[in-house]
Amino acid sequence: MRKFIEEREQEVLLLLITMLAVARWWVPSVRGFENIYPASQWVLSYDYGLIRRGLLGTIAKMWMPIVSIKDVQHTALAAYCIFLALLLVIFYFLLKNKEKNGRLFRLILLFIAAPATLSLLARDLGRFDLFLIMIILLSLSLLSLNKHVWLIPILMITAMFIHESFLVLYTPTIIAAMIFVYAWGKRSEIDSRQKTAGMTVLRVIVVSTISVLAAFFILYKFGYPTLGYDEFSRLVQSRATFRVTDLSMRECYYSLKDHTALTSPYLHDTGSILDFFGALLILSPVILILLNLWTHALRNCGSHPNAGFQRGACWLFFLATLSGLILLPIATDYGRWLSAITFCNFFAIFFLVSKDIIKVESLPEYSGGSFTLLFVLIILTYLLFGPLHDWEPYPYQHNLIYSSLSTIAVLVFDIGFIHRWRSVNAKSRFQSSNQED
Repeated sequence: MRKFIEEREQEVLLLLITMLAVARWWVPSVRGFENIYPASQWVLSYDYGLIRRGLLGTIAKMWMPIVSIKDVQHTALAAYCIFLALLLVIFYFLLKNKEKNGRLFRLILLFIAAPATLSLLARDLGRFDLFLIMIILLSLSLLSLNKHVWLIPILMITAMFIHESFLVLYTPTIIAAMIFVYAWGKRSEIDSRQKTAGMTVLRVIVVSTISVLAAFFILYKFGYPTLGYDEFSRLVQSRATFRVTDLSMRECYYSLKDHTALTSPYLHDTGSILDFFGALLILSPVILILLNLWTHALRNCGSHPNAGFQRGACWLFFLATLSGLILLPIATDYGRWLSAITFCNFFAIFFLVSKDIIKVESLPEYSGGSFTLLFVLIILTYLLFGPLHDWEPYPYQHNLIYSSLSTIAVLVFDIGFIHRWRSVNAKSRFQSSNQED
C-alpha cells in the first residue's frame, strides 16, 4: 500500500481532492436537506403490511423508533461514506493491477466528477437509490472476482424490497454481466475450472432471474397496506417528527399498477424537455468516452474463439446498461434515470477492465496530443458545475452565464475528442492497409 502511494502520489492526491470536492454537496449549509420526500420513506415499515420500500424503514426502526430529519441525514451520510470507502478499495485494486499509463486513473476521475454520479447522490442524500447502486457495485465486484457469486441473488432480492425500480434500472445490467461471464468462459472448453465456473454462473443466472421476478410478483400482488388510507397516513405520521409528504405515502400505499397511473410524465412539457436535453448536453463528454470504450470492448470480444457468442453477449451487456431509458416516458425523475444509466455504464466498463476485455494500455485516444488539456478542462468544468438534479436534471437553464460557460467547455471537449477519435481510427486503418500490402 505504501509503495503504491509513493509511486502514484500525484494520482492519489488528485483522486482524494476530487472526491472531497464532490462530497461537498452533502454539507448541510450547501444542501440544507430540505427535500423531505426521501426522508419520508424512512418512516415506512412492515408494521402496516408488506408495504413496498418498507425494508429499510423496518431495519432502521430498531434504532429510530421515532424518525427525525437528523436521524435520516446521519444514517444516509454514514451509508454514503461506506459507499465512498468501497469505491476507494475497488479503485485501489484496479489501479494496482491494471494501471500502466494513467489512462485508467483519468477514467476514474471522470466517473467521480461527472454530475450524474457521486455529486447527485450526495445532493440527494437520503434517497434509497444509493443502496441500489451499492448493491449493483457489490454484485459486479463478486462476479469480477468470481467469488461468493451465490450472494448475488440475495443482494438482488434485498434491492427489490428496498425499491422496486431496481427491476428496471439495475437488474438488466447484472443479469447481462453474468451472461457475459458465462459466454466469455465458453472460449476455453479445455479448462475444466472454466467449465465449472461457467456452470456456477449459469445456475446463478437462473436463480437470480427467478428470484427477482418472484419478488416483483409478490410486490405487485401484496405490496401495499391493508389499512385504510387515513389510518395508514396517521400511523406513518406518528413515527416522524416532521411532516411526511403525501406523495411518499400515496406512492407506497397504492399498488404498483395504481402507482404507474399516479406517475406524472412531463415529456409533453417544453421546460421538462429542455431540462432533459440540457442534461444530455452536459453529459455528452461522458457519453462520448463511454461509447468509445464500448467500441474497444466490442472489438476485443470479436478476437477469440466463439466470437459470435461473446460479441452478442457484449452487445447485450451494453444495451442492458441503457435500461433506465424505459422509465423516461413513464415518470418525471429524468435526472435519476440518467444517473442510473451513467452508473451502470461506468461499472460495466470497470468490470470489463478487471476482466482484461478492455486493456487500458491499448487506448490511443487517451494519451498524448490535446487530450490531457481537454480532460483537465472537462474535469474542472464538472467540479465547478455541480450535480444534476433528480426531477429537474438541468437546473441551470435560466442562468445564462453559468450555462454558457459550461456549454462552451463541453463543446470544446466534444469537438476535440471526436477529432482525436477519428484521427486515431484513420491512422489505425492506414497502418492496417500498409500491413496488408
